[in-house]
Amino acid sequence: MNKEVILITGTSSGIGYQTAKLAAERGHFVIATAPSEALLKDVPENASLKLILDLCNEQTIAQALQTIKEKNITITCLINNAGYAQPGPVELVDDARLRKQFDVNVFGTMALTRAVLPLLREQGKGRIITLSSMLGLVSLPYQGVYAASKHALEALFEALRMEVKDFGIDVVLIEPGWISTAFLKTAMAQASQQWMNDKAYGASLSKYFSISTEAETDKPTGAAKIAAAMAGSPELVAQTIIRAMEAKTPKARYPVTAMAKWLPLLGRFLPTRVWDKMQTGQFAK
Repeated sequence: MNKEVILITGTSSGIGYQTAKLAAERGHFVIATAPSEALLKDVPENASLKLILDLCNEQTIAQALQTIKEKNITITCLINNAGYAQPGPVELVDDARLRKQFDVNVFGTMALTRAVLPLLREQGKGRIITLSSMLGLVSLPYQGVYAASKHALEALFEALRMEVKDFGIDVVLIEPGWISTAFLKTAMAQASQQWMNDKAYGASLSKYFSISTEAETDKPTGAAKIAAAMAGSPELVAQTIIRAMEAKTPKARYPVTAMAKWLPLLGRFLPTRVWDKMQTGQFAK
């Protein structure tokens, strides 16, 4: 197994934390990043190097890469992990929230990728692994904005895979399903409490959030119990990322959890009316 030099974003919690920790345990040189000094304190202790890198601040991207260069470190793998979810009805998510979702998940991710690509091309080899989602392949109620950002990543990195193949660079997408992390709590914090009182969407949205919240409890029931049973763990996603990184010839896509494998297939082949009812029935007004 080759020892990789990994630059990974969003390592202060969840999937990013577990991936950085596991990679370091396996002997890889891990450059763990977080968007602020406060969050940098939470990255895995076994990381080889810790740097501030805020995807929405190109100066921090440039500074991080400059520090890496000054230390004579050669990146061999970029793991685009950082991101968040902006839930809510498409009609009610305002432009500011919509732009922020794309600033982090899409524009920031692409800014870092573009900055690292010349380094990998000069080496004639490298790997770029990006966290997408099963929602990059299908969209669900109240996740349209988040899903749109992941759909964008799917399109961008599929094109990039073909564009850089001749340079010896592999491009991989990781597509998790429902994962039990603090990601949901963070996502719900992005929602507006005013939406819960909205005459058109409030009742349905409240049910949606209550099901999602209950799925994270010890004794979920009904639809929440089904969701909890199909959930994966951050460790499972981390293991998949490491497998993709260490593979001699990686696959283009790695779905994580059974839900991530079959839900996009159902979305493609089920009649639209059946699909819509399946997705909205549990929290219909």
